Amino acid sequence: MRVVVTGLPDDITEEQVKEALGKFAPVDAIKLHKDSGAPTAVIEMEMTPTQADKLVRRIEGRIYKGRKLGAWVPLGGWN
Repeated sequence: MRVVVTGLPDDITEEQVKEALGKFAPVDAIKLHKDSGAPTAVIEMEMTPTQADKLVRRIEGRIYKGRKLGAWVPLGGWN
């Protein structure tokens, strides 16, 4: 499953994302997009849709390094 996380700090690294989410499920791949605005991470994880929805609810609205995070499970087209 893919999970998209937005609102990340400018200095975030793929390793930091992997470390933060690794306690929920093994992270298979991370792609950081830093093109405009706050970085966005597209994360590939082995989990069911139900598990992904629960993870999104745990992330959504949390404050990380002074930034409010957003998260969702994309329907398609995110790479």
